[in-house]
Amino acid sequence: MKRSFASIIVFVLVCASLLAQQEEGPATATGAAVNTTGKGYSAAIVVEPTTRQILFQENANLPLPTASMAKMMTLLMAMQQVQEGELKLDTPVTISARASKMGGSQIYAMDGQVFPLQTLIAATMVQSANDAAEAIAEKIGGSAEAFADMMNDKAKQLGLNESTFYDPHGLPNSQDPKRVDTMSAHDLAMLAIEVLKYPLLAEYAKTPTLPFANGTFTAGLTNPNHLINPGKRDYFQDATGIKTGFSAPAGYCVTASATRGPMSLICVVMGAKAPNGPGSSFAIATKLMNDTFAHYRMLPVIKKGAVVGQVPVADGESKTVPAAASGDVNALVQRGHETGVKVSLAPSPVTAPVRAGQQVGFVVVNQSGKLMNRVPAVAASNVDKQAWWRKFWPF
Repeated sequence: MKRSFASIIVFVLVCASLLAQQEEGPATATGAAVNTTGKGYSAAIVVEPTTRQILFQENANLPLPTASMAKMMTLLMAMQQVQEGELKLDTPVTISARASKMGGSQIYAMDGQVFPLQTLIAATMVQSANDAAEAIAEKIGGSAEAFADMMNDKAKQLGLNESTFYDPHGLPNSQDPKRVDTMSAHDLAMLAIEVLKYPLLAEYAKTPTLPFANGTFTAGLTNPNHLINPGKRDYFQDATGIKTGFSAPAGYCVTASATRGPMSLICVVMGAKAPNGPGSSFAIATKLMNDTFAHYRMLPVIKKGAVVGQVPVADGESKTVPAAASGDVNALVQRGHETGVKVSLAPSPVTAPVRAGQQVGFVVVNQSGKLMNRVPAVAASNVDKQAWWRKFWPF
């Protein structure tokens, strides 16, 4: 009898662990948004993040349900609050009754429980925890609804014109199925680029597991992104993140990132029909990124700090200032078509005094007349303002 009871307990715990990885709803992709391309997915895009050049797209501007990929916007806004000094990573966040009842993937946070903001950020990114995302939204916006308005405002600021948010987590809305978070594959890729600018989010995005215990949930955080987990069938060794999503309306989705050598990619796949294997969003993203890596390369052009020319300076003790690249300058080119890449300096109007590091124009890369990249050029030295009388007596 004791052995039988123990077996039941083990079974319940295993089931709970599996259910925790279901981000939303039943594990069946039945929504109308699924598989509209006839290729096993609804929409897809591959983007090179530094140039934002689109290397593959299909239905990329079609707004579709995001499922949990909407949490990238929640996380971005949380980190911006930290950056602006409105919150700190150790700011305490109290779980509300509403947040404790979110369901789906969660950390089983209890009403009244308090967590540091960073813990909830980790839970949202790694575990895709809906209760954590809800708590973050309530802390920042006062309510999930007010936070959704903030999400929409932020989307407009970022130029994400094919995005609409109703909540911070992407769960289906049982009362009004039409009121679900939607974004296009293009908007998700652009959002992902912004998310990865924050080292903490980039680190959590590539973390397969993370220790965590809160008394009601001791299994630790487990990332549902198979691409970053060496123990999964769909593991992709170049993958660096970022966020998965699943719901019946959305199908199986992933916003993925990968780096091979000096080249990185963002790939979004929406509406896949399988949770793993050849028909999964993971396998489709892997194929799209492998194909892109095979056909494109990142060509180093100018190193950070290299002087690329002189910029005229008005009213300065020197008539010009040397302009240097503010960062490494690369050109994304098709393999076999590496020739014809040219670098030029596009100066801005500059008046003394000039301080080293001040932007004075752009380093521009073209190939056969096509703009390939543009990076700010900065002053490599100081130029003081000339004495007033030198305008009248320049000797």
